[in-house]
Amino acid sequence: MISGTVEKIRYEKFTLYIDGIHKAINKLKVDVAPRLGVKGVHIFWIYKLLEYPEGLTAQEIATVSMIDKSLVSREIAALKRDGYIETKGKEGNKRSYNARHFLTESGRELAMNIISEVTRVQSAADEDISESELISFYNTLEKIHKNFIKLAASDKDSDSEDA
Repeated sequence: MISGTVEKIRYEKFTLYIDGIHKAINKLKVDVAPRLGVKGVHIFWIYKLLEYPEGLTAQEIATVSMIDKSLVSREIAALKRDGYIETKGKEGNKRSYNARHFLTESGRELAMNIISEVTRVQSAADEDISESELISFYNTLEKIHKNFIKLAASDKDSDSEDA
């Protein structure tokens, strides 16, 4: 069993580091996005759409981004207006519920610029960290993420049982 002092230190470090990383990432998005001509929230979507040439629905974008679908639905119009994506539903119907969003040529160019920025930032963040340390870190981070998702779901279930 871990002592209370060690648990307190682990909690403080974990919370401060995760919050600090999150804030730094958001600041980078705020700094980089205007240079790219998009909002910070669009960066990951454009990045992911490059990976899916068959397109993604708003729900799929929300799922891979781990954000609310209503935000995707509201913001997708800006990317269409700016010519970065196009939308097609079944039989060409642009208003279909399951419409798929695709990168245009301008969107693919933007995605390549995003990849350049992401690579630059990631290289700076990875400085002085060995490849084996990074592999271990990301494997561990993935496990922690899954555990927190399960914990949040079980806490939500217990909250609804208490109601």
